[in-house]
Amino acid sequence: MFRLPDYWPKTYILVGVSSFLIAVLAMPLAIHLLRCFGVMDSLADNKIHTRPVPRGGGVVIFGAFVVAVLLPGYRSDAMNGILTGAFICLVVGVLDDISGGISGFWKLLTLLAVTLVLSHFGVRLNIFENAYFDVPLTMLWIVGVTSAFNGTDNMDGLASGIAVIVAGMFFVIAVQAYLVTSTETSLSWFGMLSIGLIGANLGFLVYNFHPARVFMGDSGSFFLGFTLAALGVLGEWTEMKLVSCVIPIIILGVPLFDFAYIIITRIRRGETRTLREIIDHCAMDHLSHRLLWIGFSQRQAVLFIYLICLALGVSGVLLRNSDSLLDAALALFQGLATIAIVIILMVAAEHRHGHRRTANGRHHDDPPRLKRD
Repeated sequence: MFRLPDYWPKTYILVGVSSFLIAVLAMPLAIHLLRCFGVMDSLADNKIHTRPVPRGGGVVIFGAFVVAVLLPGYRSDAMNGILTGAFICLVVGVLDDISGGISGFWKLLTLLAVTLVLSHFGVRLNIFENAYFDVPLTMLWIVGVTSAFNGTDNMDGLASGIAVIVAGMFFVIAVQAYLVTSTETSLSWFGMLSIGLIGANLGFLVYNFHPARVFMGDSGSFFLGFTLAALGVLGEWTEMKLVSCVIPIIILGVPLFDFAYIIITRIRRGETRTLREIIDHCAMDHLSHRLLWIGFSQRQAVLFIYLICLALGVSGVLLRNSDSLLDAALALFQGLATIAIVIILMVAAEHRHGHRRTANGRHHDDPPRLKRD
């Protein structure tokens, strides 16, 4: 289809501004309604907020995102697949927010189902070029990224900020592709979805940054994790398949490596022994919590993680743009070095926290005393 040369730049501006404004303007009403219907995140030992907060702002994020990306009237099968899957995840997330919790087993089944929906619309990894192998790998990716991102929704402004940065890196790649070709590619609408996520989450951050007036809840983290995972499948990263697999892993490095590390440490400590326990277990031992253990405030921890996300995102973009083996190796080394710093911090925080618990005579499952802003 013929489009004017400035179609996509104007579309990006329209989608980004629209999603931001819709989220900013609709959120106060949503907060009021959530309070009226009693959809609140109550205090608990495994949570760090000190007062009940409305939960379910993810519905507004989704609404702002979808309305904005549908405004230009652009459609494709892959885009329809992502939006359909995101809606299914939203519904499950809303049920979780209203009921106070849905078993991780049912969320897992939901992610397997939406992966099949994506595959029906042609969205799947293309590593082996064989659906019998690529679909299971796509399921593993979708489940892993969504679960990992869901785990980042544990501190004011953290999950939405990470979503902005990851989507921002995806958008940079889309813009680079447009500037190089000046023609429409599959990355054009990929960029449109990315800027839609950026605008909606920035609008939400106005109300979610510490001290938060609303939480996104599972209605937000579940659909956002799925959508970012699906975009990771779609990205035209590079012609080299091995490097193409590494790029989205690096860009999504903070939630993925945080998730992998805490699963390993929980198993090592004997906190989880079965797959069901691994799926359902919830504790305050993520990277954000560990930064609090070593003296960060909530805002400092969140901003520090933003910087890590930016560093990893830039490494991913540089890796995609590498035109030599040396450039690719340097970009990969930069990303791995950043991840190593994160792991060292997590190990050091656990070691220090363990000594502090022993000195205070506290039980190993007691929640840490958190530093407040």
